[in-house]
Amino acid sequence: MSKKKQISESGPGKSIKIRRLFAKRTEDAWKSIPHFHVTMTVDMTDVIRFRQDLGMTINDFILSAVTQALKEHPWVNSFWNGEQGVEIDSIGLAVAVATDCGLYYPVLKDCEKLGLKQISRVAREMAGKAHQQTLSDEDCTGGTFTVTNMGMLGVESFAAIVTPPQAAVLAVGTVKGEIIVDEQGEPGVAPVMRMTLGADHRLLDGADAAEFLATIRSYLEAPVVLIAD
Repeated sequence: MSKKKQISESGPGKSIKIRRLFAKRTEDAWKSIPHFHVTMTVDMTDVIRFRQDLGMTINDFILSAVTQALKEHPWVNSFWNGEQGVEIDSIGLAVAVATDCGLYYPVLKDCEKLGLKQISRVAREMAGKAHQQTLSDEDCTGGTFTVTNMGMLGVESFAAIVTPPQAAVLAVGTVKGEIIVDEQGEPGVAPVMRMTLGADHRLLDGADAAEFLATIRSYLEAPVVLIAD
């Protein structure tokens, strides 16, 4: 008979304390928020070309595109206060970072004031602090929208759970070559990414989600706009 392995509070491996905290938050969110999910594909051809030239990550472009989309769709950057939605002026992107000790969500604050290069720098700094276990409480507060990317793990698409009181969360999958048909009806192969918006149905409806995702896609398929910003 196999023995069950006890997870230690300390030592190597993921922290049981962090696991318990994450489990509690996830359970509360799933029970209290009426979720729905919408998925959209994106042609990442130009993002891949520009990221190589600029030495940035795909996630940097995604975070910048999300920021621009939130500016255009401020109702997605809102909180549920128990009775109604309240739009938030500042954009705080909570970015999922998987570490050896567990999952952290450091927040990139005031993203509405940041361009692509600045967002890239701050995201890299926050990820470094997460891996070094040096995040402060302040580093993990103030999130108004969450982005979680499992593309580097080979996940094609997935549905994430909204972090209350936020309105939505964006789940990003891997980029892989797929056959697509262009405007002239000709087939071809392009690097395609799937992104899934998880949303609170008290704040957003299907049309809101589709329009928001379409705006993100427009920036990712024409990333020169992000570079010029």
